[in-house]
Amino acid sequence: MNNEKQQLMQESLKIAKTIQSQIHKTVLMSSAARNYKVIPNGLMFNISNTSKYKYATVKIVLNGLDYYDITIFNVRKKIVDTKKDIDCFQLSQILESMWETEKILDMWHRKIPNFIIKTIKTKESV
Repeated sequence: MNNEKQQLMQESLKIAKTIQSQIHKTVLMSSAARNYKVIPNGLMFNISNTSKYKYATVKIVLNGLDYYDITIFNVRKKIVDTKKDIDCFQLSQILESMWETEKILDMWHRKIPNFIIKTIKTKESV
């Protein structure tokens, strides 16, 4: 029994590390993410001073379909937002949209520079 419990904890730790690695570092930093905790099949952490929440707890769990279910709790432990079946490639964007307002996200995206890469023909390539 003890060996089985230890194996489940190791699997949960692996899942939690994978989840954290799939969230862009700037998304975590901008929400002041901290107090990371390994939970069964997932990860839990606190955020603060986002445009939607002064303080909240985020819970991300790997579901049976190999997608993530996200739940955000307020300071009173009441569920304030949930998203189900989130792909790992969407994780950062979905999390940011869950704790930041549209106004803030629009303002940030307008400040991100766009680069256009053009092929320049040289005399040698003609």
